[in-house]
Amino acid sequence: MRRFIWATVYVAVGVAAGCFSAFVLIQQAGVKPVAAGVPWQSRSAALAGPNAFYVRSHYLLEGRLPPAPSQLGEATAETDSDGRPLTGSCSYLISSTGPLPRWWSLGIIEGATAKAALQTTADSDTTVHEADGSVKIAAATGPQPGNWLKAPNQRSFTLIYSALSSSPRALEPPFAIKRGACS
Repeated sequence: MRRFIWATVYVAVGVAAGCFSAFVLIQQAGVKPVAAGVPWQSRSAALAGPNAFYVRSHYLLEGRLPPAPSQLGEATAETDSDGRPLTGSCSYLISSTGPLPRWWSLGIIEGATAKAALQTTADSDTTVHEADGSVKIAAATGPQPGNWLKAPNQRSFTLIYSALSSSPRALEPPFAIKRGACS
């Protein structure tokens, strides 16, 4: 009887360790900085590489389909341009740093997973452009003049950027994230 109990415990521990290691690999596989010196990270390039199984599993575990590599690029940022975590206790100015793709979208989610409710989005069709064609978007808990994304109160959040992948440059988010006032 003892052998049966110990064998069951060994099997259960092995299954739990295997599930945990698979989950960690799925969350870490294929995440790469979009470019040096920017807070944006992406899995888009890994969708066609050797880690494609794990990257697709990441999206499926979040309850969404992975973007088609030839159609849509996606990147996330959990820090500002200076490397500090994004938090609802601070306001942020998100400004374009170069030419924008034909279609793009920028949104805030309360965490790194899609299960978190999407707070707000701004996209190429709804934002007001500056006279020089650039875009400036405020991210704060309270309403701001101009383009505004509602940030969650006192919690960390993630910016998620999507764009048509008509060119490799479209997958690099052309936005800098600068921290403003903090409460």
